[in-house]
Amino acid sequence: MTAFTLDDAKRAWARSYEGLGQEEIDQRVLGFAALVRGIAQQGAVSPEEFSAELRIDLLRAVELFDRLATVGVQVDEAGHVVGAALTARETPHRIEVGGVALYAWCALDTLFISGLLSERAEVASSCPVTGESVRVTVTPEGVESHSPAGAVLSVVIPGAGTSSAQTGPASPT
Repeated sequence: MTAFTLDDAKRAWARSYEGLGQEEIDQRVLGFAALVRGIAQQGAVSPEEFSAELRIDLLRAVELFDRLATVGVQVDEAGHVVGAALTARETPHRIEVGGVALYAWCALDTLFISGLLSERAEVASSCPVTGESVRVTVTPEGVESHSPAGAVLSVVIPGAGTSSAQTGPASPT
């Protein structure tokens, strides 16, 4: 197994933005943050709410939601996004933010959701290998506490020898 550095991970994720202009990159980041905030606040984001927040055409928002549904973002029957890193649907990674219990798609998601929401988060998960309980308190500034003391987080590096079937909302990690 090859050891990857944080710089390797940054370069791999940055490749997904290759060929895009800064405006498009900014729009994607702002759009993702808007989805996470909306899910945290009301459990879902409608195309109308999304288009109003990002100041984009409603038809573009609907088309975007349709496209997102094909790549794993959870969209309900009404066409609302109900899961994008954060969801009300149960996963192994429970995250409580502002007294509301939600779930993250993967352990890594639990570490940045607090920052996107500018809120402290209490995370309860379990080791996928041992089943041991893992608890983490995350603030917008970073990890405040964790137990057990030796807890670690593994990260899948995009394009580093793993298939997309091993990652995403159905991932066991």
